[in-house]
Amino acid sequence: MKICIVGLGLIGGSYAMGLSLKGHEVYGIDQNIKSIEYAKEKNYIKEGFIDEYHILSKCDCIILAIYPQAILDFLKQHSHLFKEDQVITDVCGVKSSFVRKATLLAGKATYLSHHPMAGKEKIGIEYADASIFKGANFLLTPIDSLHPHAEEVLKQIAKDLEFGRITTISIERHDQMIGFTSQLTHAIAVSLVNSDQDEDTVKFIGDSYRDLTRIAMINDTLWSELFLENKEYLLEHIINFEKELDILKNALKHNDKDTLKQLFNQSTQIRRKMEK
Repeated sequence: MKICIVGLGLIGGSYAMGLSLKGHEVYGIDQNIKSIEYAKEKNYIKEGFIDEYHILSKCDCIILAIYPQAILDFLKQHSHLFKEDQVITDVCGVKSSFVRKATLLAGKATYLSHHPMAGKEKIGIEYADASIFKGANFLLTPIDSLHPHAEEVLKQIAKDLEFGRITTISIERHDQMIGFTSQLTHAIAVSLVNSDQDEDTVKFIGDSYRDLTRIAMINDTLWSELFLENKEYLLEHIINFEKELDILKNALKHNDKDTLKQLFNQSTQIRRKMEK
């Protein structure tokens, strides 16, 4: 396929790397000339562009790897270049706030949003790594019924990038679940790190703290958008988390060993089921 990736950051760059290795003809669009030069040097893309968009009309698939608030503006500006049998998608971590509008703005093309459940705590194309997708979850989020051609294109991309499970869900269900499995976990990591009041913490860090706080190294611009655009679901999950933390806190206050053991056993059983 001829594929154009808009946004050559960590995820866009990793897509470019993996898809080029699988023989696709990949092009890139980015406002940062250094990102384009890096992608060309590494053979992630055949050609890159800063402000020339004619390549959009020549591609079978357009992947938008840009911030959610930028997606609609991009579609509005370049809708005249989209064509029939062309698939437009995005890798955004929220969906409800823009996908319906994006679908209309795609015009003749077919818009089918998806979400690769993979990433790193680093940002920038220099950290691109297609191996982060291997075995990861790949979420398809149509607004109505799946378009057969678009589904085929995106499943081929998922296969080429070696994703594991492919799941089709509504955009509302996506945002509800991602609010819990992704955004809440980032909120917890950020809050844990920011609650540190001891300058000697670094001397006592082990695997538990390291694993739990890795995602506290966070892209502030992107994640501020993601949190705010999904705040209803995220606030609901934070409230439920606070309730569970209060149960544990009260057990400590009252020296309630039985409740603590019950909580630990419950979490162990739930987590073990995920391993299956």
